[in-house]
Amino acid sequence: MPKKALRAAGIAAAAVTAAGAALGAYSHLRYGRSASATLCELAMRPISRSSTPRNSQELTDQLNKLSISNERPYKPPIPLRSISFDETRDDMKTYHIGTTGKNERAVLYLHGGGYAKQPNALHWSFVDRLCRLSGAEICVPLYPLAPEHSYDEAYECVRALYAGMVDRYGAENLTLMGDSAGGGFAAGLAEALPEFQLPQPAHLVLISPELDLSMFNPEIIRLAAKDPYLDPWAVAQYGRAWADGDDLTSPRLSPKFGDVSCLQNVTLYAGTRELYYPDIVEFADQLQAADVATDMVIGKNLNHAWPLHPTPEARRAMKDLAELVKSEA
Repeated sequence: MPKKALRAAGIAAAAVTAAGAALGAYSHLRYGRSASATLCELAMRPISRSSTPRNSQELTDQLNKLSISNERPYKPPIPLRSISFDETRDDMKTYHIGTTGKNERAVLYLHGGGYAKQPNALHWSFVDRLCRLSGAEICVPLYPLAPEHSYDEAYECVRALYAGMVDRYGAENLTLMGDSAGGGFAAGLAEALPEFQLPQPAHLVLISPELDLSMFNPEIIRLAAKDPYLDPWAVAQYGRAWADGDDLTSPRLSPKFGDVSCLQNVTLYAGTRELYYPDIVEFADQLQAADVATDMVIGKNLNHAWPLHPTPEARRAMKDLAELVKSEA
């Protein structure tokens, strides 16, 4: 390579290194977070804003498109390193990741997506890594989604899946986990387990859970400008589609209004720059008031569902979650 080209390459490399160092210093001093976390926020803001419906017509158009796409055959958008297979029972496809026949523990993972979208690449990367670090079987159901389906159908399908996992592993070896809308679903399902005469899982892990579909918490408005992912109006409309006309304060839709006393060993993850943060804090207070063992992990200046992101903070959270899945109740 000519000397001029080598010199230019060296200058470019030095500039990139300097820019990275500057971003790292800014992220740490301004937000107390990694440069990767800041890059994730910067990258997601325009993507999320462009895909978020801004009025009723755009919402209708988007739900119509989702209604069509959700009924098409689905497969994970990225290759999985763990052994996996899928099965369909009662019209619900479920992916079984890391199944060896010798697994001692298992995780039932309910994905986010506003109750209207299938799991994305971040979800699959997350459960794949969790499987490899924990050695547990991870079950990911493609539960019925709005607008074609409602929460009643999803509850029945996932209840049956959970019951089968209890029979296979024992509740003491199960973790029920979900993120965002899936986190809200997991919380509502756990609260409903006594009605189904089913035992609680050893651990309940809720990652940025959507706990109140009404979005009426006045603290939410304060966070709307900071959250690069979620829009309060759009989130509420997706919730209404999932509720299919039922009362949004029903515990199965908004577990913040349910009886938390039946729960056990709850771990909550939240970011201080996400819409759901106020509701998650209130839910943690309710759990503690009911003497439920609760661990609240707050990501300072981190965003919605931050444990799923490609950041150092998420990698630390993943190690903790893998240990939690492997631990005794």
